[in-house]
Amino acid sequence: MDKFLGVVLSGGESKRMGRDKGLLPIHDTHWAKFIEQKLLALQIPVVVSVNSMQVESYSKLFSAEQLVVDTVAVEGPLKGLLSVHQKYPECDLLLMACDMIEMETSTLNRLVQVYQANPLFDFCVYQQAEFAEPFGGIYTSDGLKNVMKKLACGTLTKFSMRSVLDTGNTKRVVLEHTNRNSFKNYNSLP
Repeated sequence: MDKFLGVVLSGGESKRMGRDKGLLPIHDTHWAKFIEQKLLALQIPVVVSVNSMQVESYSKLFSAEQLVVDTVAVEGPLKGLLSVHQKYPECDLLLMACDMIEMETSTLNRLVQVYQANPLFDFCVYQQAEFAEPFGGIYTSDGLKNVMKKLACGTLTKFSMRSVLDTGNTKRVVLEHTNRNSFKNYNSLP
């Protein structure tokens, strides 16, 4: 899997949680490091998307090379995704939110297998009922280049992850009942 990169998305404001989710303790580590370990289990390099206010605290957990500061002028999680793409424009990205602490490695492995078997798609995500699951999703370099072109010419009008998936060439993998726990995210402590 050349040019494949895991991304821990930690640059959000955590307004509902009231404190930085990625720095919350879990077992003998922190949520962001816990997610990093899940991605490292796939034998891919991992970076962490943070906002400028988080650099100092995240530097205590991650190397400077791993930190990607959000710079793209959009809002929400798309800001982190596009900021990592801007720094690593030739890489396909496996995006994980730092609060997806229930994600199972088998769920990620299945998605990677589908991605590898379907190289003509821009994005590869799980689909649960009528909603795509944008995190725990794969975003190709080519697909993100198209999003950046839309942003540059002013035709990207919705900045939600689901809007990006709905307007792109997206492979949707049916989420089986046994994998649904993988997509819990936490806005309060479990």
